[in-house]
Amino acid sequence: MFLVALVPVSAWCQPGLADASLEQLLDIQVTSVSKKEQKLARTAAAVFVISQDDIRRSGAISLPDLLRMVPGINVSQIDANAWAISIRGFATRYSSKLLVLIDGRSVYTPSFSGVFWDQVDLPLQDIDRIEVIRGPGATVWGANAVNGVINIITKSSLATQGGLLEVAAGNSIEPITTLRYGGKIGSAGAFRAFTRYSKFADGKLGDGALAADGWSRTQGGFRTDWDLGQRDAITVQGALFANRGSHSRYHWFLNVPSDLPFAEKLQTAGGDFEASWTHTSATGAETSLRGYFDSYRRVDLGTVELSKTLDFDFQNHFHTLQRHDVVWGSGFRTTYSGVPAGSPVELSPTFRTDRLYNVFLQDEIAFSNQLWLTVGSKVEHNAYSGFEYEPSVRVAWNPSSRNTLWGAASRAIRQPMRAETGISLNLLEMPLDANTVFITTIAGNPRFRSEELNDLEVGYRAVLTRRVSLDMDGFWSLYRHLQTIELQPQTINTKTLPVHVVMPFVYGNKGRANNYGAELSLEWSVTSRWRLAPGYAFLQMNGSLEPGCIDPFFPNLVHDSPRNSFQLRSTGNVTRTLEWEYTAYWSSAFSQRTVPHHLRFDARLAWRPLERIELSLAGQNLLRPGFIEFTDTAQIAATQARRAIFGKVSWRF
Repeated sequence: MFLVALVPVSAWCQPGLADASLEQLLDIQVTSVSKKEQKLARTAAAVFVISQDDIRRSGAISLPDLLRMVPGINVSQIDANAWAISIRGFATRYSSKLLVLIDGRSVYTPSFSGVFWDQVDLPLQDIDRIEVIRGPGATVWGANAVNGVINIITKSSLATQGGLLEVAAGNSIEPITTLRYGGKIGSAGAFRAFTRYSKFADGKLGDGALAADGWSRTQGGFRTDWDLGQRDAITVQGALFANRGSHSRYHWFLNVPSDLPFAEKLQTAGGDFEASWTHTSATGAETSLRGYFDSYRRVDLGTVELSKTLDFDFQNHFHTLQRHDVVWGSGFRTTYSGVPAGSPVELSPTFRTDRLYNVFLQDEIAFSNQLWLTVGSKVEHNAYSGFEYEPSVRVAWNPSSRNTLWGAASRAIRQPMRAETGISLNLLEMPLDANTVFITTIAGNPRFRSEELNDLEVGYRAVLTRRVSLDMDGFWSLYRHLQTIELQPQTINTKTLPVHVVMPFVYGNKGRANNYGAELSLEWSVTSRWRLAPGYAFLQMNGSLEPGCIDPFFPNLVHDSPRNSFQLRSTGNVTRTLEWEYTAYWSSAFSQRTVPHHLRFDARLAWRPLERIELSLAGQNLLRPGFIEFTDTAQIAATQARRAIFGKVSWRF
């Protein structure tokens, strides 16, 4: 079977990171740390950039598979349409401490605090780069940017001119088709429009039985970019999508041997619209306004969820007093969300409107051409915990043009979600005998507090030799008020038959953790045509409960990430028209789960017989198919990670 993928000629002909010198890598401009362009060499944060060339060479067909290349990100597939993706621990299907953005638009779900990754499946060839911050980013991005930020930045429509057609097939996917076309609008504007259809096959359950987790996605969208003179630029973009599929799921959130999996539909549809304006004054100050509307309807685990978000953001960036580089701004977000009455998962009230107000200020002070101090804070007001502040102090020192030492101290919060304050749910119903039913319930806590992180980080990045570069960091993280599910006194209702024996739980904030770890990545240019990029991450999680708290689920949460993980990525040009890449990933076992240590091997071979055509053959998980990467706690039956083989053929017109 062959997968067909089209890559623009510009991506093949222009020098990418694979052709850049290692010194040039330190000059890469990133925007996610300070909401302004900043050289990687003077960035006081643990940042990893996935470039256009990395994306093209990866062979990935989904964002989660693409993110596997980042040391420190734990990517575990639960089934064909659900993933557990986290940075520095606390992995679940939703991973509430990770903020994900697409061109500044948050795709974080406020009802359940996390990301539905099947709703973030955009065409990878339209991505300019992905900036990954490991560690807090709340000073500029706000609540929920606790353990990390993934900022997906798409290409300007000027960079995607002409036509692109992609058709894909393999043993785990049916033909995936992408059609994109870009053109000019007069002398000042450019546009692109795309449509894409993808379909993924069912996997297998742990016992080898066929699961019901296949799904399909239909999507389309557009982007326009306008240069209104030298000082003003406008971008307008939007997209619509519809997903259809199913899960193999259990009846109850707490598994019992008699609860056998069954198929239940997964159905979601929605869209987004975003517009932004940027103005550069005669003095060089930059002002931007951005607004977006995002909406979706999701049927998942037997529950219908509706969400509509309207967001406005203002930002100003200027230099003053020679030494100060200031970024400040404010924003407003309103979200209408809920589930209809009578759903298995009930919220009180069923629908509500939440508003978020924020203002932030960050000042980078240059003490010299080698030393920078950045201080700032974001202040937010949310509907659940009121005012929250998220300050940070960062310092970067360049003792030479090839070395950077940095340190940071930050505070970040994860604001309460709707489920934690107003949920009502039966976790389990099990008959004990003909006249008695045992019921386990969970209820929301209106006084639920924000989870809090106080974090210290240090790092070092350098070009060690003409062929070797190094990027490493260490961190110590203190968490307070972590979510707990606390056991309450048992009740017995004898007024009706059958008798109800109820074991109630309620959400609380009595969890704590003291974690530390390190991340390391290397770039080694073995030859002018061959690069190796090893990476390693270590994470030690130490969770505890406050005295008197009984939460049987908390140990699983703080140990749902590997302590050690290692990867080795090889990128090579065999000839001018032939490319060969492979990546090996190793992960240690999860201490509280049935996930063993495992080794994954992915490979890609690509050939360009003509200037506008690329053929490639890719394989994923080639060594050990048939193991479970993650076992979710929210009713989904985990399916086996399969061996996938697919090909690519590309044509640009």
